[in-house]
Amino acid sequence: MLIVKQKITTFHQKFGGLLRLIIIIQFVIFSEVLFAQNPSFSNYKSSTSPYLQFNDIVEHKNKMLFISSEGVFELKNKNLSKIIIEENLSKFIKTPKNLYVWSIYGEIFEIKNNQLVPFPFNKLVQKRVENKIINSVIFADSAFYISTIVGSALIQIDLKTETISNLKLSPYPYFVVKFDGKLISGNNQNTSKNELFVNTNSNSFTIPLAEAAGNSRTNIVQLQDKTYLFSKQHEVIRFNNATFLNRIFVEKNVEFIFQDSQGKIWFALNSGGIISYADGSLKETNITRYLGNQTVISVAEDAKGNLWFGTSGNGVFKLEKELENIDANSTITYSSPAIFSSTEIENEKVQSKFILKNLPTDQQTEKPINSKTIRTDRVRQDSLPPSVFINSVKINGKDTTTLSHYELSHENNAIEFNISGISNSPSGIQYKYMLEGFDKEWIYTVNTSIYYTSLAPGSYTFKVFAMNDSGIWSTVPSVISFTIQPPFYMSAWFLLTLVFGVIIIGFLIYFLIQKQNQLKNKQIEEQKQRALASELQALRSQMNPHFIFNTLNSIQNFISKNESKDASIYLSKFAKLMRATLSNTKRQRISLKDEIETLTLYLELEQLRLNNKFSYEILVDETIDTQYEQVPSMLIQPYVENAIWHGISHKEGNGIIRIQFLPENEHLLKCVIEDNGIGRENAIKLKKNTTSPSFGMNITKERVELLNSLNGNQLSVKINDLKINNQPAGTRVELYVPI
Repeated sequence: MLIVKQKITTFHQKFGGLLRLIIIIQFVIFSEVLFAQNPSFSNYKSSTSPYLQFNDIVEHKNKMLFISSEGVFELKNKNLSKIIIEENLSKFIKTPKNLYVWSIYGEIFEIKNNQLVPFPFNKLVQKRVENKIINSVIFADSAFYISTIVGSALIQIDLKTETISNLKLSPYPYFVVKFDGKLISGNNQNTSKNELFVNTNSNSFTIPLAEAAGNSRTNIVQLQDKTYLFSKQHEVIRFNNATFLNRIFVEKNVEFIFQDSQGKIWFALNSGGIISYADGSLKETNITRYLGNQTVISVAEDAKGNLWFGTSGNGVFKLEKELENIDANSTITYSSPAIFSSTEIENEKVQSKFILKNLPTDQQTEKPINSKTIRTDRVRQDSLPPSVFINSVKINGKDTTTLSHYELSHENNAIEFNISGISNSPSGIQYKYMLEGFDKEWIYTVNTSIYYTSLAPGSYTFKVFAMNDSGIWSTVPSVISFTIQPPFYMSAWFLLTLVFGVIIIGFLIYFLIQKQNQLKNKQIEEQKQRALASELQALRSQMNPHFIFNTLNSIQNFISKNESKDASIYLSKFAKLMRATLSNTKRQRISLKDEIETLTLYLELEQLRLNNKFSYEILVDETIDTQYEQVPSMLIQPYVENAIWHGISHKEGNGIIRIQFLPENEHLLKCVIEDNGIGRENAIKLKKNTTSPSFGMNITKERVELLNSLNGNQLSVKINDLKINNQPAGTRVELYVPI
């Protein structure tokens, strides 16, 4: 592994342009090394609640104790066992003799014999911190001090005087104050100043903050070299008793800062594991990263030098001292990517604003306590905001002319920005940048080359600010925008064409299906019509023998009476009627003229048969073209026959049959068949005395139904009884025939 790493370093020195390849190879090596080092960590969880968050860790009386949201746990037989049940506990407070714990509500308890002994002033403190969020609690000089994130409070609980008081705060959003060698940090709301106030008893001054003030949890720790580290979210500031030293930015929010007995500095990160600085110099070259993307909340060291890390949701990790101290020249080493930026100049001094007469002050003289004037005449002023520039833009590794806007094809989706800043600072400038449309928050760095690869099609705006060592940001960012066009298959016109194409194909498919269904329905309808036509043809054929049967009966009657002349005339007319009937039977519809001629022959034959017992008349409206208009064949004759046989033939005296053809409307012909016979009531009475059925009328009724079903016609029949003085006087049949 060391040989591969040395080769990569040599390759990087000779071929610095192939930076991406080197980063990829280093990432692979880092992944392999991290896997090799994982066994050095032991993981402990509670068997009953394995996903707790452990807020703090302490070694007390040779036992490792842990605080979670469910209470206090102790490590027993490689399992975290609950020894104290109490919700909402936050942190331990360890003094030389006792061990305390405080809750998120400001309650303070002493731990005795695995029990919580509450302080008598807890209720009073709870009222003081009501509607506030506690940042930290310390114990110094027989007093507890409570600072808040929300609520602007610094509360002192003096055990000697048994008093609780609110200390006066400086008019700055964040503060760090030392009490008897112990440090506490907190938040002061409702201020427009974007600075950190520091009071170390010997001096008081302010340090500009990189980001606008807000309600953020803070951390403060004093290092072995007598300097201090203050953190707020991802910003970490280093200072000493007199002045600001330098500032770094971490990719993830800092949850806790810890320095172990060997001088290593540990940052516990939210969703970023834990990072270590081997020699405490806060240089990128000394970074080691552990625990991947775990959220680490707390760090502690036991008497044997083992390190303990409390996480959110994944128990507690232990790093053995022997494995932690692996020699850098051994086969197992760490190589992690830089995850934050620094000035890389240890204890670099830059100008900051010094404030006199700040917290704490004498209430009578209003003069600062333990404060002295700091000389600033030897420190170069750097109060002007720096300028920032985008020097060059590389697209897919190729230099381009720097423009304010680029229109790029989808293949050109790898962008590199080279940036620089100009400031009076003697040290390097730090930057924050964001690619709008890709990044969701600002990214902090000291690197001057920014890479984006495999960008999706869309519109982007790259913005970058520069910050000098005084924490002053450039007032105007440097901006470049660019648009990556989608490939043709993702372009609006292609998608629109595709949508229209799909719609057209859908309509074509729908049309073809409809056409196929129509064809299928047409075939079914044709089959149905052929079946109905065959049935109708059969019914028409049945009319011929019925009519012939009735006619032959009449001829037989003439012969039996030796009326040969009448029989001869009858036979002649009958022959003509048979020719017309046979001709009409072959056709579904015939002209009205042919129908009238057939009816005339039939009526003349019936007149001969009944010795001119009735007269008839056929009337046609002058607007009707008898040669053009067509009606179903053999449709009217059965109604005329019924009028003669059942109406006129049983009447005493002569009868009259009147047939009229009238236009009902443009598409409907009205045919009226009226007789003055005995009427239907008397005919029904007579019919009861005979077994002969009305065969012709039954066939006609079926024909009407078939014609309506076959052609979708509205052919209908109305039969009305005619009466005079409420006595039957004949029958009127109205036949409505579509034309």
